[in-house]
Amino acid sequence: MNLGLFSYLSASLAFVLFAVLLLTSWRGGGRGVLLAVVALINALWAGFASQVVIKSVDQASIYQALEVLRYLAWYVFLIRLFDQAASKSSGYQRFQRMTLLFSVGFGCFVLLTEWISSYFEGLIFYDYLMTFLLVGHLIMSIIGLTIIEQLFRNLSVQHRWAIKYLFIGVGGIFAYDFYFYANALLFRGMDPGLWDARGFISLISVPMLVLAAARNREWSLNVFVSRDIVLTTTAIFGGGLYLLVMAGVGYYLRDYGGSWGRVAQTVFFSLAIILLLAVLFSGQLRANLRVFLGKNFYKNKYDYRKEWLQLTGELSNQKDDSNGFISATRVLARLVDARSSLIWLHENNNCYRNIAAWQADRVDATETEASSLVQFFEQKGYIINLTNIDTCPEEYQGLVLPTWLSEIHRPWLIVPLFGLDYLLGFVVLADPLVSREINWEDRDLLKAAAKQVSSYLIVLRTSEVLAEARQFEVFNRISAYMVHDLKNISAELELIMRNAERHRNNPEFLDDMFETVNNASADINRLLDQLRNKRLQKEKKVVVDVCKLVQDVARHKNNCLPVPDVVCDSSECHTILEKRRFSNVLAHLLDNGQQATSDDGFLHIKVMKKTPFVVIQIVDNGHGMDDDFINKRLFKPFDTTKGNAGMGIGMYECREVIHELGGEIKVESKPGKGTSISLHIPLNN
Repeated sequence: MNLGLFSYLSASLAFVLFAVLLLTSWRGGGRGVLLAVVALINALWAGFASQVVIKSVDQASIYQALEVLRYLAWYVFLIRLFDQAASKSSGYQRFQRMTLLFSVGFGCFVLLTEWISSYFEGLIFYDYLMTFLLVGHLIMSIIGLTIIEQLFRNLSVQHRWAIKYLFIGVGGIFAYDFYFYANALLFRGMDPGLWDARGFISLISVPMLVLAAARNREWSLNVFVSRDIVLTTTAIFGGGLYLLVMAGVGYYLRDYGGSWGRVAQTVFFSLAIILLLAVLFSGQLRANLRVFLGKNFYKNKYDYRKEWLQLTGELSNQKDDSNGFISATRVLARLVDARSSLIWLHENNNCYRNIAAWQADRVDATETEASSLVQFFEQKGYIINLTNIDTCPEEYQGLVLPTWLSEIHRPWLIVPLFGLDYLLGFVVLADPLVSREINWEDRDLLKAAAKQVSSYLIVLRTSEVLAEARQFEVFNRISAYMVHDLKNISAELELIMRNAERHRNNPEFLDDMFETVNNASADINRLLDQLRNKRLQKEKKVVVDVCKLVQDVARHKNNCLPVPDVVCDSSECHTILEKRRFSNVLAHLLDNGQQATSDDGFLHIKVMKKTPFVVIQIVDNGHGMDDDFINKRLFKPFDTTKGNAGMGIGMYECREVIHELGGEIKVESKPGKGTSISLHIPLNN
């Protein structure tokens, strides 16, 4: 392929892509659309130049017009960059207007000369006219360089950083054109090689323009080039260049190696490829290359979005980390390419202990709250760089390093972890992959990550405490229910003993006594099983006749006054429930009614069918309760009015059992008037 054709076509394609990037991300900014127009004009210029290369005479006049228009487009865009300074100074406004008028006017004059020159071809002064056009193009390149020089001189250092690649890219185009037209003027003709190379110069300028546009958001180019892509591209480009050089050496060995030439070339190629693979798979080389690119090609040393997503992702992933502490120390090490790390956390005995280590052996050492290291963190909160303690003694004044650091291979950084108002712990990062300086950006990233890790560790430890608390809660809950059931069993046995002397010859009493003792034995065995299994055992649900169940429970309460009376309005009241638990609920409610009512009072129980519920209503004329007590205390666990005689969980358990059945408990009471409790239980359909 013709070299000139390839160079101009490549430049045209690059400018088209650049213009597409600008237009697809355009948000209404004037400079962004103007730069896109400039890119399109350059794309057209390069496209028609490729046609001139293949001797297309018809396109030559269009190319000459685009040559001038390209200059004019760059002039207008560059002069527009003075807008910010012109808005603050009338001197800049005059300079901007005069520069724009002169540069555009001169360009239009050259363009007009290009147009009329075609009518004088063959005349005696045509050569002088061509010389004038060369001088005109030379002056136009000088005008472009002058505008760039003025921009550079009058921009602040901060703005120069954002726009310097524009100066390099466009300045390179103008500088090469100056050399190209000066050479043509000197030798009275254009050098074909220099003319072919102009396409490559324009092509090289496009990446510079992309970088400049990315650094200037007001140009509306919202393009991002990730560090991973740059790293991979650099590695591929470097590898390709290396292979190209090795190929040249290999061909030299083949041609000048005599009879051993072919063998030497093959062996050399094999060794070169092995060396390339070893270098490309080197973690240390990648780390060095990442540091180099971050220092020289990016404003920020880190891609903070990627780092933060990776940090939170690693903290959330604990597949290979049973306690989560290794994840916390590993993420900090990965941020700065440390190959091992250890974490110390605050313990209940007011000391800091090494609780986890990543790719390192744990250190059997503790730091007290009064140690120099802990006091330094609490007073200053600095990240300690162990490699520059000797060179920066004023930064670490008063710090005495612990002796256990000598047990760690190549200790490097010590990062403090702070809770809300105390030192939660610290992480020692060791064995860095690359020896490098730690600047403010590294420290800020580590501090931000340390805050996230601290929050994670606080949640982790709180979860452990909550898990322990839940275990104690289950145990306490079992204990409370066991004591409550034991109290009921004790009350039943005590009642038997009180009535045994008087009714010992009564066969019905003896039957009730044996049944009560049998039930008490079963209940005690059940409680022992619950204690051994450390959980409340569920009873199997069965279909029961509610009227018969209520009558059986009431019959066991006939030995206390007032004697409960039962009225069943319907004989078809069946439901599914845990018979023993529900019997305990009824027994507890009857006990409360008897205790709250005088011996000459009444305790009525009525069973009614109100589809879809069966309703058990327990009414007494005892001392009653007020609304405040019912709403705030009646169903509150461990709140009792019986002093040491009560546990305060009876009514709470009643409500829970009824709710588990899908029912509802309603209480109506007035002080001095008595109480009515209604249990609404779903019928068995």
